[in-house]
Amino acid sequence: MMKKTASWIALVFTLLLLTSCGFGEPKPQSGTYVGEGRGYSKEAPIRISVTIDESGAIYDLKVLSHKETEKIGGKALDDLVQAAKEQNTADLDTVSGATRSSEGFRQALEAALQEARENRGESEEKK
Repeated sequence: MMKKTASWIALVFTLLLLTSCGFGEPKPQSGTYVGEGRGYSKEAPIRISVTIDESGAIYDLKVLSHKETEKIGGKALDDLVQAAKEQNTADLDTVSGATRSSEGFRQALEAALQEARENRGESEEKK
């Protein structure tokens, strides 16, 4: 009975170890990628450019264009760019008072990161 229990524990431990070893989404590939998202403005989307380094982390991030209000949405975009660089994710908190701008930015960043995971952007090799 003790051998069976030990075998089951070993099996469960091995399965847990294997499932935590990266069967999730692929890591973003290095290169520069562009994404768009719909913010507060109905005139134009938020367009961003994100550069991914060799480790798969966000190296650089720029807002290419937007028609958000400067004092609210524009300020929120600046804050979101900084937060995305620091936290290395599109899973960012909404900036108070700029919900739609925040959603559009996250949508644009996620689109660019998805391209990076699928390696469909302007990679370093293609430059």
